[in-house]
Amino acid sequence: MSAELRRARSRQMIIFLLGCGGMVILLGRLYYWQIWQSGPLTLLANSEHTQNQILSAPRGLIYDAQGHLLATNVVRDDVYITPLQFSSDFADNYPAELSTEVHALHQVLPSVSEDQLNQDFGLSLQAVRVAQQVDPGQSQRLRDLHLPDTFLEPQTWRIYPGGDLASQILGYTQGDKGIYGIEAKYNTLLAGKAGSFTAETDLSGNPLTVGASSEQDPVKGTDLTLTVDSFMQYFVQNALQNAIIQLEATSGTVIVLNAHSGAVVAMAGYPTFDPNHYSDFADQKGCVGSEDVYLNPALFCDYEPGSTMKSVTMAAALEQHVITPDTSINDPGYLNFSDGTPTVHNWDDESYGKETMTQVLQHSANVGAATVATWLGPDRFYPYLERFGFGQPTGLFDPEDPGGYRTNTSAGWTKSDLTRQAFGQSITASPLQMARVYQAIANGGAMMQPYILASTNDNGHIVTMKPQMLRRVISADTAKTLTSMLVSTAEYNDISLPNYSLAIKTGTATTQGLSTDQTEASVAGFLPASNPQFVILVKIDRPQKTIYGGTAAGPIWKAIAQQLVLHYSIPADQQVGTQ
Repeated sequence: MSAELRRARSRQMIIFLLGCGGMVILLGRLYYWQIWQSGPLTLLANSEHTQNQILSAPRGLIYDAQGHLLATNVVRDDVYITPLQFSSDFADNYPAELSTEVHALHQVLPSVSEDQLNQDFGLSLQAVRVAQQVDPGQSQRLRDLHLPDTFLEPQTWRIYPGGDLASQILGYTQGDKGIYGIEAKYNTLLAGKAGSFTAETDLSGNPLTVGASSEQDPVKGTDLTLTVDSFMQYFVQNALQNAIIQLEATSGTVIVLNAHSGAVVAMAGYPTFDPNHYSDFADQKGCVGSEDVYLNPALFCDYEPGSTMKSVTMAAALEQHVITPDTSINDPGYLNFSDGTPTVHNWDDESYGKETMTQVLQHSANVGAATVATWLGPDRFYPYLERFGFGQPTGLFDPEDPGGYRTNTSAGWTKSDLTRQAFGQSITASPLQMARVYQAIANGGAMMQPYILASTNDNGHIVTMKPQMLRRVISADTAKTLTSMLVSTAEYNDISLPNYSLAIKTGTATTQGLSTDQTEASVAGFLPASNPQFVILVKIDRPQKTIYGGTAAGPIWKAIAQQLVLHYSIPADQQVGTQ
């Protein structure tokens, strides 16, 4: 074979091998794209021709006990401009067109200045929001004007028709998430279930009428009905606000419970906030300046309850037959201890001499309550603190501050703790815990679970909540005896309501480390005493004009009691003309 022929065959072999190599590479690439990458490419192709959209679910509504709306939803438009598109559309006559556009927008949206609009149109952005949540009339005027490069985007907003009414009960929402109160506790129910829409689209993204599509409708959130009475809530909030301003106090709390069921009729704190504009209150504090104003002080503002605690001490001693209402002691105005426990003094340093247990409550004598605690001892006193729910969350909202106290098994406990706890020091409790104490007494010794959700309506499926008894803390006989002692205490302290018997105890608590004129003034009790319907607790933090429970919290307690008997037509339980 000639050299020339060998070279020709070599060239042919090289060409053949190169062709085979190219075919192998081509087949490999085809396998990679057609087989290996088929899944991701299919998804990518589908994404270019398929529209997936989340359909928001309407949030559930919240009603009061009478069916009045406390929280609802409205659709309001946000107003946007498109600066880059506007400058492109009117490049030849930009200043004049801009002036016309800005003036027209300002006429419809007077809260947005022309200077601000000019600045917004000068931004190198595709879209800028210039107004949020405009009212329907403004939206319609903008539609009628057909302003170029201006568009409206509808948004669903949570609205609270009552403004600050029951705001610390309700909380508020950010987007579709509940923050604080009912909105947070029942967020899963209220939020509902989002839907979805999937459809094939054309090159412009418009759904094809002949293309495949699927839609899953959103499920509306569950509607909630509360036990709260808006009329009483409004009255209580205003009465509390006026009292705090008049007394030059720092803050305060009022709770009204149904005596038999434990349902919350009204629950107010001051200062408070408007959930429609919650961000305006971000720097405000409640609960003597210690907590965010959004928190419900009935659950978060724990305090030393002071002399309202003496009812618990008497209940424990009566139940265990350690005392009767007529058991007497000699009260010299102080009580000494041989073990070095600090001397207990009466709040006014008075000596009452011989006094009965009923008179101990009437005089609000610390010496008398401390004496009873020493008779009981820790083994017979602390089980009743546990029975009455101290140091335990009420479960109304999460989280809450359950307060607490030391027992004889706690590190650092001394007999001083025992004697001081008997008259409401060295123990902390939330206002709702104290209201629950008096609910149990009013209800014949049966403590009910406080609740605020009356019923749920899940798109026609209605579930009604039933009152739940937690436990019996004292016997019916003990509750009746203690009630009569509290009636005498109300009469002695001249807190009365014509033709109605009241069972109350005042409290004037001072906090260790603060001056004695910085008090927590409170009144807790129920009415009518012979057939209790409502429990009322009023707490005023740091009043200045008058610092005592009876004089600071007593008038508002009486005003609320008067309104309750009128609003609910509660029959009088005393002869007309008597008190």
